Amino acid sequence: MRRLALVVVAALALSAAPASGETYRDGSVSATVTASAIELSNGQVSRRWTRTPFLTQSLADFRRGGRKWSTKSRDFDLSFVGQRVRSDQFTVSSVDVVELGRGGLRVTMGLVSPLTLPGVLVKRVAEAYPGVAGFRTQTVIESAVPLVLQQAVLDEAVPTAAVVPTIHAFRAGADWREPDWAGPPFTVGDPHPGTWRETRTAGVGDPLAGGGEWITLRDGARSAFMVLERNDLPSSRVEFDGATGRAVVDFSRDVLSLGPFEEQAHIENPFDGQARVRVVRPGEPFELPAVFTGFGIDAADEPWQFHQYLTDHRMEPYEHAVTFNSNGVDSNRISTGAKDDMDFATVQEIAPIARRMGVETFILDDGWQARSGDWQPDSPEYPEPRWDGTAESKFKPRFPDAEFDAVRDEIAPMRLGLWMSPTFFNPSAQTFADHPEWVCQPIGDALVAANLADPEGGSNEAGLGPWGPGALPHVEARIREAIETWDVRYFKFDFLVWLDCIGGPDGVRDLYEYHDAFVAMVDRLRAAHPAVTFQIDETNDYRLFPFESVTRGPSWFQNGGPSVDRMLHNLWNLSPWIPSFSLGQHALANEDFAGQPVETLMAAALLSHVTFFQDPRRLPDAVVDRVGEWTAFYKSSRELLDGVVYPLLADPLEKGWTALQAWDPVKGEGALLAFRQDSADAAQRIALENVPPGRTFELVSGPDGAAVGTVTSAELQAGIDVTIPDVKGAQVLLIRPAS
Repeated sequence: MRRLALVVVAALALSAAPASGETYRDGSVSATVTASAIELSNGQVSRRWTRTPFLTQSLADFRRGGRKWSTKSRDFDLSFVGQRVRSDQFTVSSVDVVELGRGGLRVTMGLVSPLTLPGVLVKRVAEAYPGVAGFRTQTVIESAVPLVLQQAVLDEAVPTAAVVPTIHAFRAGADWREPDWAGPPFTVGDPHPGTWRETRTAGVGDPLAGGGEWITLRDGARSAFMVLERNDLPSSRVEFDGATGRAVVDFSRDVLSLGPFEEQAHIENPFDGQARVRVVRPGEPFELPAVFTGFGIDAADEPWQFHQYLTDHRMEPYEHAVTFNSNGVDSNRISTGAKDDMDFATVQEIAPIARRMGVETFILDDGWQARSGDWQPDSPEYPEPRWDGTAESKFKPRFPDAEFDAVRDEIAPMRLGLWMSPTFFNPSAQTFADHPEWVCQPIGDALVAANLADPEGGSNEAGLGPWGPGALPHVEARIREAIETWDVRYFKFDFLVWLDCIGGPDGVRDLYEYHDAFVAMVDRLRAAHPAVTFQIDETNDYRLFPFESVTRGPSWFQNGGPSVDRMLHNLWNLSPWIPSFSLGQHALANEDFAGQPVETLMAAALLSHVTFFQDPRRLPDAVVDRVGEWTAFYKSSRELLDGVVYPLLADPLEKGWTALQAWDPVKGEGALLAFRQDSADAAQRIALENVPPGRTFELVSGPDGAAVGTVTSAELQAGIDVTIPDVKGAQVLLIRPAS
């Protein structure tokens, strides 16, 4: 980013700023700073703050007749142990305006409250972007003394009319969480039953509160909404009290983060009152989660505004590659635990098939490393500890060299990816022997003992000894070597869990600090190596899903070989809030295709993070070649498939007609994917969402690229008739502006 200006005004000398103010611009985005107010606008929406006291004076959407959403509302609220401090108790002492690298402006307002919080500087950061109806805001605390924070209101809006509140919670755990799942056997607090999106709506003006990441306040067709850029810990909350909408982080709700054991037990604090807190350490800037506060002119516009923000300004671009993961290459030939059977000879057999299938990234899953924790390729230089030194041993080195040179040559031009469990280690690791102080205590000794008692069983073979945050510099160094020396271009991070760790080089660090340290590591790696993709396995709760995960890369969302209705439900249920292209799924289901046509399976995969998760040697040649035609179509159509996805018709789990619409309403282009499933009806009329008026579009079928005809905006809005002759069939239509 480029610094545009710096305006520093002492808290006791505000009159030094020019009354007429200064205005800074980046295209349509402007920031005006005067002695009494700061305003950030992009011509579509604006937010104006008073300096003394610090308040949002107005929050407005100018589009389609205009709507003022909030007047004289607080920005944030901080609840420390023994003290509650609101934003209107602060005064703006400085303003810093910078231009953002991908367009827009960032305004950083330094806030002081000498009588209430002496020695504390609070920074309120706001960003606006061209063409996006909303603002990203964040609060940063810098203190000279320790502070103990229990709760924070991250942003507020006070609607000027009665509204209907709706809240959404997005959850991971897709390998075990079913739509009718009743919750774990043991629960304290909200057991979070059901599928991976929970939506609740109250009546007009009625209060509504609960765990979640997204709140919508609707007045007729229009809406204001807030989205927490956070994972779904119980402390992530949104609420409407009948007058004010808020995005909140309430640390007192969190008790334990059980991660992979969430299926068996869920424990949170169901009451208002202290359970956990966050410590603001002296001299260390403390960043609260960011919030996107946006506006919709109708129900379809709201998620589009957030999608624009995410994809154009928040997410670092990553390649939406067609991937192969070696997890399914496992018949217990080498090992009977978590590790797969992939070795160099198998790579030589599979690589030509993967190329024919159109694979772009070839990911070695959990069998590549000699020992988790050391993160060295299983090779003569770094052999598996179970190898007895003979050529006949099934544990002989899997790969001929320690830098994957032979593997990269064999898979070219496909890129190399690796699975890692960066917060765990195998007790046989040399790194563990050299640095036992890095283990997360007090749970570490118990998990290491359990691992040693059954070293080859299940996930123990990969290693379930827990690192503490003190091991992360070592882990980061191993990842950097893999990128810089082995030319790895993709990582799948698995087995993540956030733990409270006592002792070691960092002293006492709670689960939040562990989480923050890991995320900071990923962000450093992304900044240093923008061509590398980092995927988070989100098949267990409380890792980084939803918005900490999707803002950093794709997720692995569904283990196993899901049926088409389950694959589509994952996309249908999470759309249009979660970008579907970030959700990784098993593209061809099981080796028997779960009783589905290959054409339908491939159509169902197009809007996800396309991943082949089985042993491709088991696929018939005709299937391999047909898959290659579909992936070629996907690669040529990625821009049309990567828009916001609107779920149409019925939930796929009902096994009747269902559809998904990938769409960019500004460009007026995208795709319609329709699925007949088990319906007796061969035809269905499907109306599209958010179609710009007065245009003409051409329809092209996939994957053959045949012209189907032209339609108008009015016809798409009213509905087009789609015919699918066969039960379980699918139809893919690209929609482009007519030339």
